[in-house]
Amino acid sequence: MDGHVIRECLYMGIMYLQIIIFMAFMISKTLELEKTQRTAVVYWGVAGLSAFLFGMGIQYAAQQMIAFLDQKAFQSEGGAIVQMYYSGVTLVHVVQNMMPALIATAFVLVIYRGKRSTKVFVSLLFMLVVAVTFQFFSEITYIFFSDGDNGYLRNQPVPIVRSLIDFGWLFCIICIYRKFLETSLKNILETAREQIVHIITISCLAYIAFEVVKGTLDTYGITLMAVDPGNFLIAVTIITALILIYILIYWSIFKVVTVSASSAKVKAELDVASKIQLSALPNKFPAFPDRKEIEVYAEMFPAKEVGGDFYDFFFIDEEHLAVLIADVSGKGVPVALFMMSGRAVIRNQAFLKMKPGEILKNANNQLEENNHEGMFITAFLGILNVNTGEFEYSNAGHNVPYLCKKSGEVIPIPVKSGFVLAGMRNIRYKTEKIILEKREKLILYTDGITEAENPQKDMYGAERLMEALGDCTEKTVDETVRKIVVSVENFAQDSEQADDITVLAVERL
Repeated sequence: MDGHVIRECLYMGIMYLQIIIFMAFMISKTLELEKTQRTAVVYWGVAGLSAFLFGMGIQYAAQQMIAFLDQKAFQSEGGAIVQMYYSGVTLVHVVQNMMPALIATAFVLVIYRGKRSTKVFVSLLFMLVVAVTFQFFSEITYIFFSDGDNGYLRNQPVPIVRSLIDFGWLFCIICIYRKFLETSLKNILETAREQIVHIITISCLAYIAFEVVKGTLDTYGITLMAVDPGNFLIAVTIITALILIYILIYWSIFKVVTVSASSAKVKAELDVASKIQLSALPNKFPAFPDRKEIEVYAEMFPAKEVGGDFYDFFFIDEEHLAVLIADVSGKGVPVALFMMSGRAVIRNQAFLKMKPGEILKNANNQLEENNHEGMFITAFLGILNVNTGEFEYSNAGHNVPYLCKKSGEVIPIPVKSGFVLAGMRNIRYKTEKIILEKREKLILYTDGITEAENPQKDMYGAERLMEALGDCTEKTVDETVRKIVVSVENFAQDSEQADDITVLAVERL
């Protein structure tokens, strides 16, 4: 083995070592260690030593293999055979250039947490972007230190000069990363999610494609070290285009990571909000197991993660039960917050033992006072004397409830539709009264029931609701509510639920 071969092998070993050191430094600033810091240093030390020895071995094997393939290609006469040998040369270049990335990847998966996490793979791919960019600028810089050419290619600088150039560019990249990119990358990785790992495959394939194309160009002398201006310009154009494409692919992945992670985070927060919202409403049934004179059941199905419908029922005193059903205009988190506020205000007013009309009037004024978003609430509030059956109620623009009589007849209760809550101050609401006989039921609901649509855009309507209530006298309150919900679901078929669905049933036993 002559001195030139030894120097080239040493150079390749040092270049592999520099890349490993670079990767170790960059990724250690980004990812969380699986091992202790001391153990990680030892692992990276082993990685660096392995890369140095591997680089030397790869360089020697690559030189021998390329010389062998060149000789075979020169001796062959068939064009296809010659191309096959040159393809082998290309493969050698590709393997030689990709090997540091493979070594670094193997050690990263061992040293850092989350072996299959997006954080690890996005970080590695970022380093691959850096690697191809570093490779380009290093080779461009070699031109200025070349001491001649062989007629086809410029002579590369001596190994020590190349090593210094490589180190200089890696140092510059580290400084740029620390100054401009480190914080952004960490912020993105904090919100990365596992479900998008498959997207990263695209960037890996793009990196392999880059190395294959560059290896092919090197095989045919179309490199940045080419003497011929045409070959040089072709190499610059193709490599620059590939780097830009690769960077754009990676930038797109970053965008997908950000958007997907943000969406997942919002969805998770909405799921929590939905659980909080539902848990705030009375949802344990039988509602009053110690009370034999009354039975209540309710169900709510938000159209989105959080909804604007709400219901409530509670005893004001030993014999008066308040029942409430309401619907806030709009959808989403602001509506859910307004819904919680509306429920609390109405509930607090009800404990003052006023008539339903007075309760809604006071609640309306409180809600309107800070209603800067212009939302409003339709509500029906009733107070039932469970002993006498006297049911006093007031309506604020809500759907008219139905009464299931003992005879099986289903009728809308007589009610005057008042103005919505939170829309205008000092609105008066009328208190009305009926007698709820034993074995009779009150059915309260929101417009998500009557306005549900099927695929033909027909609305469910009040008539179908009354049909669903046809045998409600023979059913318990929970069976009645579920029958209504199933009836709506069967009618809507596969149509998307457009509005919240809420039903509340009260029966005097």
